[in-house]
Amino acid sequence: MATVTIVARKRTKGKSYIVQYKVPGTGEKRHHATYRTWREADAERTQLKQLLSGGQAPEDRATNAKSRSTTFGQVAEQCSAEWRRRVKEGSMSAVTLAGYQTFLAPLVKVWGKRLVSSLTQQILLDYRADVAGNFSPALSNRRLFIAKQVLSKALHDGVIRQDPSSEIQYLSEKIHERKAFLLPEHVDRLLEEAARSSAKHYLPLIILLAVEHGCSRQEILDLKWSDIDFSFRDEGMIRFYRTKNQQERLQLLMPRTRAALLERKEHLQERRKRRHIKVCGDHVLGRLNGTRKKEFRKAWAAVCAELGIDDYHFHDNRHTFCTNILLVGGTLKHAAVMIGHKDVSMTDRYCNLEGLLDNAVQLKLAKHYAGPPEGDTKGIQPLIPLRKTKNGR
Repeated sequence: MATVTIVARKRTKGKSYIVQYKVPGTGEKRHHATYRTWREADAERTQLKQLLSGGQAPEDRATNAKSRSTTFGQVAEQCSAEWRRRVKEGSMSAVTLAGYQTFLAPLVKVWGKRLVSSLTQQILLDYRADVAGNFSPALSNRRLFIAKQVLSKALHDGVIRQDPSSEIQYLSEKIHERKAFLLPEHVDRLLEEAARSSAKHYLPLIILLAVEHGCSRQEILDLKWSDIDFSFRDEGMIRFYRTKNQQERLQLLMPRTRAALLERKEHLQERRKRRHIKVCGDHVLGRLNGTRKKEFRKAWAAVCAELGIDDYHFHDNRHTFCTNILLVGGTLKHAAVMIGHKDVSMTDRYCNLEGLLDNAVQLKLAKHYAGPPEGDTKGIQPLIPLRKTKNGR
């Protein structure tokens, strides 16, 4: 038999009546509700006894009510509000918020007016398959990640009793990972072409920051002169901040990058003096007045087109950075720290070295095919008999 009690408490004006119950099985006493009249409390006690005797928890009734009225779109809006609050607090970047909202929008379009409690695991699996088939597994995974956040919020708020996405795994993106990277001689050609282009005063430096320091587009555009210390030791030091994962990294300046930075500084000083430009910002690769530049896509695309490069994205320069770290003897851990990854498994996607590092046997095989063979091979016969041709060969 369920144990439900009413406790009367004195108030400034009259009394209040607290309904309490013991959890079946554990005997733990819990507060259920407070009422102004005994009649209301007694009626609730009767209903609560019936609920507990039927094997249900009191919160199940509240969950049922929410389940019958709460849509996916309503929970999604609550998630968006939570993300915006985190941006204000500084625990989430504005860039991350923009990405989350981009992936949330198509989910709201499909399920926004649907009761969140009506979403099943099969519905989610079918949607994952459709997005992967029509677009890519990567996009499918991004949307699934956001759907999981919305459903987790619904579970936390008591809108649903079980999360239908909890056992759904992300799809493998291995087949779609980009493998493009450049070796030093290719980087040199890229730099030479950039130095001949109309963007010669800034594009070579951008390329060097990408391939020698592993910078992303955002890190390059946000870089300020205050992030650079030319006097640190003999090399100089540079600081990068990645807003995507809020990761800061410090590196010694590479010689070519240091020279390009000094050249950029001299160029800005000369242009500003000659044109009487008022300095309004501190960005290294911004406009002449130091304010942040929005993009350099056109300049990059023009150089790639001139060299006949069709499938090499600017972000692939981060692959180049990690790959060349390993080629000179660095470890995956070195690459992860230097590029600013918190997880080494993420760096593994950037390192395109299948068959390039442990190639001693392959080099011997190449030498073997190149001939002439070493030692006496006169008595060795091929497994497949070779028939002589008419000309005796």
